[in-house]
Amino acid sequence: MKFQKFKWLYLFLCIFLLDRFPLNPAAEQPGTPDPGTTYTLEQLIQLARLNNLPMKIAELERRIAVEEYRDTRALPNPELEYSRGRGKSADEPGKAEIWGASLKWSLPNPIHRYYFLEAARTHITEAEIQAEISRREAIKDLATHFYKLRLFNKLKSFLEEKQRILEEAGKITKAKVDIGESKEIDYLRASVAVQVNNTELFRIEKNIAYERNRLRESLDFTIPEDFSIAGDFDFTPLPMDENNLKESLETAPLIRLETNRLQGEKAGLKAARFSIIESIDLFGEKGKEIDGNIWSVGVGVSIPLFNRKSAFIRQAKLQKQKAETELAYSRNRFFADTLQIIAEIRVLEKEIETFTGAALKAGKENMELSDKLYREGEVPLLVFLDSQDSFFEIQTRYYEAVAEWNILKAELDALLGGNK
Repeated sequence: MKFQKFKWLYLFLCIFLLDRFPLNPAAEQPGTPDPGTTYTLEQLIQLARLNNLPMKIAELERRIAVEEYRDTRALPNPELEYSRGRGKSADEPGKAEIWGASLKWSLPNPIHRYYFLEAARTHITEAEIQAEISRREAIKDLATHFYKLRLFNKLKSFLEEKQRILEEAGKITKAKVDIGESKEIDYLRASVAVQVNNTELFRIEKNIAYERNRLRESLDFTIPEDFSIAGDFDFTPLPMDENNLKESLETAPLIRLETNRLQGEKAGLKAARFSIIESIDLFGEKGKEIDGNIWSVGVGVSIPLFNRKSAFIRQAKLQKQKAETELAYSRNRFFADTLQIIAEIRVLEKEIETFTGAALKAGKENMELSDKLYREGEVPLLVFLDSQDSFFEIQTRYYEAVAEWNILKAELDALLGGNK
């Protein structure tokens, strides 16, 4: 019987430990990328929602604002006072009991309190919008470093390929110099081209290290040092109607933030106008003194003889006017900045379409032809080097344009919508 009990206890412990510590730790959180080496942008964004410190700070600020509102909304407790003692009258012998109890409650002016709490509630909305803005900014920064890292990785592969071609051309030039078909200056030119390309390669590697570190910093260093990123240089023209842009701006977080502040100032102005009577005192008292019983019930209202709230009301009016002006300014500035981003995106789209049309194809054909003709001795080294530089320059600019387009699109998503 004892063995039977221990057997069930052993089975229970095994089930508990397998559930608490699974054999495959990566299977603990389905949908979360494995701690491997390759991440897509979508996977990094999911990790950022869990590990990005600015996002966590924004969420804590939102929760703090909620608790501050709860503290503001709480009503004051009634004041209760009770006393007891014994006294002696000069006219009557003996001792008499003396006691007293009082209750007082300050009831807030309901109209003033309504607008006061309405103004206070806008602080919660402001914290929520600020948290949304922080999330969007964190995702935008993450996407920016992702696209830059992808660009630099691509440029590194180009430079390594160019290095291989230049080194091979240097060997060919050296052989031609040895048999008298080329001059020594051509070999020097080929060597200089190799050194210049090497220098550029070192600069690109430095940029790669920087972008990799910034990505890991955005994720609180929760991804391994040897990680890599995945993703192609996809490009689809941005589907947006600039003519209807003003309507969509009203839903942008920055505009909603300014609108919410204006609503808070309006509620604050109404609360200021009803702040002459802030509370109504309800009180009651009952007790016994030596001379007899006492009791009283009453209502108290404090009304100032002079308009001491006029300066406070004028200040609230000015705050509302300031919020209205700031909202109008923000709308104009936000609209202008958004139009500028879209205009730059449209220019990049035309540039990318030009590259994908004929420029890349023609540049590659020229490079291959010059390579063939130089090997056959039909063109000099300078023509070969110029064709190499031209092709890699065109190719580099194409991928730079695609990276800039993606970065601007991420910035536009942070302003108007997109990933939260």
